[in-house]
Formats: sequence, structure tokens, C-alpha cells
Amino acid sequence: MPFSAIHPAEELKPDDACAFLFAGTGSAGTPDLPALARTGPAAARAAADVVDAVQEGLPREGWPRLRSILLEDTGSYREAARTPGVAQLAGYTASVAVDRVLRTAGVHPAFAVGQSFGEIAALVSAGAFAIADGARMAVSLVGVLARRGRGGGLGLLETGEDGTRDCIAAAAAPQVAVACLNAPTVTVVSGPDGPLEQVLDAARDRGVRAVRLAVPYLSHHPAMAGADDEWYAMIRRFPQRPLELPVHSPVRGRAYRDGDDLHRALADCIVKPVRLPQTLRAVREAGATVFTEAGAGDALCQCARLTLPGARTLAPLRDRPARTRA
Repeated sequence: MPFSAIHPAEELKPDDACAFLFAGTGSAGTPDLPALARTGPAAARAAADVVDAVQEGLPREGWPRLRSILLEDTGSYREAARTPGVAQLAGYTASVAVDRVLRTAGVHPAFAVGQSFGEIAALVSAGAFAIADGARMAVSLVGVLARRGRGGGLGLLETGEDGTRDCIAAAAAPQVAVACLNAPTVTVVSGPDGPLEQVLDAARDRGVRAVRLAVPYLSHHPAMAGADDEWYAMIRRFPQRPLELPVHSPVRGRAYRDGDDLHRALADCIVKPVRLPQTLRAVREAGATVFTEAGAGDALCQCARLTLPGARTLAPLRDRPARTRA
């Protein structure tokens, strides 16, 4: 199957090295897995196999049938996504499905970059964890975040880190922290609901575009200390396997090594900030020539273009502009 059947925007060159980008939680609409399935029988099988593997990792009660809402009756997705955690698991499923379908087309990642929640899918892509175990990790993470981080959320400001800190100071809201630097001019903040809204209002008063993200809990915030240890204790039982490709972490600020405790590295994402630009630069310096969105939308492709002027990007599931996610 030619790669152009998946995305016609640009032909890959024989010597291209793809960096697969795995986004975190946020609102990017319904993951269009049927679009992947329609590219050919091998793609359809790969997408269905991923959906089934994720389903295997979900609790038997309280979760929808993923084949139904993501492949067979996508019109039912919106209602199903009202259940906490469904949107996050759908995002994880879409990320792994894009990864596997691209491989059936002969497009293999040379690097993986996971942003926040997306580090789970990035490590699954690299073979460190099984798909079903990644789903189990994602389910437990949503539970921990919803319980320990309730009463807060995330907001996106279209300004740099210094400008964002100025907005926090103007709002007199020290409870709000810089959570993610997504691009030189795109920053995500995390904080309790009231102070968070004050910071977003202060940004708008300064002419800075600011929006609340569809993430109903704190993340990458000092107040989440302890939640990281709780989740680590829940996931450390899942077997860690050798890495099959370099995974660059915007939290650790480097590529992971097989000697790293990757369960601990994942847990660090709950509290520590994400700094994506330096990771994208490091991946390009390591040899990446194309940045590919492994998942719905093109949020991280946008970050790559803002960080690396002239960067070549591909977004297989892009069907409309997507907001940059946290």
C-alpha cells in the first residue's frame, strides 16, 4: 500500500527518518479510525487489532465496546465520550493505531516523542510495553488524575513562557503553574479552577489568545506530588521490555535508555513540566527529517512547525485544524 493512500500531502523520500509524535490529552474531535481502515485491507486489520488489544486492557464493566464507537458506529462516540476516561483511551487507541497502520505502509519510526499522556503510546510504539498494558496504564492514570487533580484544569496561552509568567503575575494567581511549553509561542498552564480562569482573563486583557483545554484535572503541577507515587505503585507490575527505537522525553529532556525505570519516568509526567521545543530540536539534530502525528489532528505537527521553521510534517488523521493539546 503506498503511503500516499494514507496522506497525500507529501511523498516520503527513501532516506527520510520519521519522528512519530504522540500527543497528550485534549480535544481533537472523534478519532477517524475508519479513514485508516479504508486505506486497504492490511490497514483495516491493523487498526482493528489495535482496538481489540486496547479493549483487552479495559475493565469489563463501565467501558464501551471500542470497535463500535471507533470503527463501526462512530456517530455514537460523542455520547460514549461523556464517560470519564473514554476520550483519553480513544486518543491512546488512535495513536497506537496510526503507528501500526503506518508500519503496514512501510513507514517505520526512527524516533518517538511522547507529550505528557502521549508518553504511554510512545513507549508502546518503541516496544517497551504491550498495547493492552498501555491501556491498563492509561485507565489507571485517568482515575488517579480525576481523583487527585479534581477542581482544576489546564489552559493554553498563545505566548511564550515569559509572557505566560507575566499573565500569572498580573492575575496574582501563584497557584497556577507553567505545565507545558509546547512551542516557543504556545504555553499551557495548570491550576485550580478559579485562579486558572483569572490567568486566562488576564491573558485576554493583554491581547493574548487564551483558551481552557478539555482536561478537567490538574496535571504537571506541584500540587500533584504524591499522585505520581500512587500511580507508579499501580503500574510498576507491567513488564518493561527493551526499547526498539529512541524515545525522547520532553519531561526528562533526553532519550530514554534501557536501564531507565520507565514506569518511574511515566509517573514523573504527573508532576513535572513538559518542554517540547528542546526535545523537537534534539530529535532533528539526531537525524529526524519528517515529523509525523501519530494520532488525531495535527497539534504536534503545528508545534514542530512553530519550533523548527521549515520542518516537514505529516498528519495522517488530520481532517480539520486541531487545537494544540497538553
